[in-house]
Amino acid sequence: MLEQGRLGTRQLATLTFLMVIGDMMLIYPSVITSYAKQNAWICALIGIPLGMGLMAMFLKLGNMHPGKNLVQIARKYLGFWPGTVFSIVYLFYFLVGTSTHSREIGDFMTSQIFQFTPIRIIILMFVITLGWGIYNGLEAIGRTSELLLPIVIIFILVLSFCLLPKVEISHLKPFTDTDVVSLAQGILVSVTYPVGEAIPILMILPYTARQAHRTRDVVAAAGLGNLMLAMLVTISLLVLGAFLTQHSIYASFILSQKISIGGFFERIEAIMATSWLISTYFKAMIYFYAFIVGIAELFNLKQYRILLLPACMLVFGMANVVAPNLTFIVITIVPYWVDWDTTLGILLPGMLLLIMIFKKGKNRYPTDQC
Repeated sequence: MLEQGRLGTRQLATLTFLMVIGDMMLIYPSVITSYAKQNAWICALIGIPLGMGLMAMFLKLGNMHPGKNLVQIARKYLGFWPGTVFSIVYLFYFLVGTSTHSREIGDFMTSQIFQFTPIRIIILMFVITLGWGIYNGLEAIGRTSELLLPIVIIFILVLSFCLLPKVEISHLKPFTDTDVVSLAQGILVSVTYPVGEAIPILMILPYTARQAHRTRDVVAAAGLGNLMLAMLVTISLLVLGAFLTQHSIYASFILSQKISIGGFFERIEAIMATSWLISTYFKAMIYFYAFIVGIAELFNLKQYRILLLPACMLVFGMANVVAPNLTFIVITIVPYWVDWDTTLGILLPGMLLLIMIFKKGKNRYPTDQC
């Protein structure tokens, strides 16, 4: 086995929650509101059960072969070369995902907090921490996620509660002003962005202890993460309105700046930034881990740590060239990212699951030989 450490069910559920929240904590309200306008909260709520169903599909795919990751499953059921091509597509997706998350960290920190710090320094520091986390192994990643998870959950709850005095129900009206196509697009975003991007879970399932209620706990964690995002979308619409939410890239960060209670509890945007950094860090680290382990599996290597240094250099380089600036990401990349997530997070896993079910059924009931 490439990984000697093991995750417990609670640690897997924690990582799932952090993957669902991830970088979506800041950008999700803006993205979904750009499609569904003031009805984005409805789409976010509808996406909760749909996202849980998608996570159940991921787990079904992984549980059919408990000891195999996505690369091994693809090669087994699609054949060696088709499965290899299928795996390379996902490994490229994991690489681009890691690089994009690193770039998001750099753009946010240099535009909102460290405005005079070169973005390459921020990205380099983030990539070094990613490499250090991967070097310590999957078990250390899982244990650390358990320690840091309460910070993320508590802050989202505090943010939502403290903004209640600033709520304006009229911001959600009119309810019938959004067409069916826009609502459908909003629902698709509410499924593919938070849960569809959790597809790297198939690369860590083989290294998870098969404890009781594992599927239930992971699906519940995905639903809880999507519920937290729906809360952020709703409170953003109620406080900022649809127009400001849509045109504010970091809507949740702006919300945290509006908190002022009694003249002493205010300016908590640094805590917001910390919570977002934690969730994005773990999401990027799972993507990075999936990429490195997938490469090691693809070339039948005995260990994955020898790939860590070149992989870090590759991610650092791609994070600097993935986009020239933040405006390019918002205008050019974001509108098409949902199509990529839909393809790799829903369509291809669904196709692979159908092929697995068909072949298992065919082997169970072989046709009579003449």
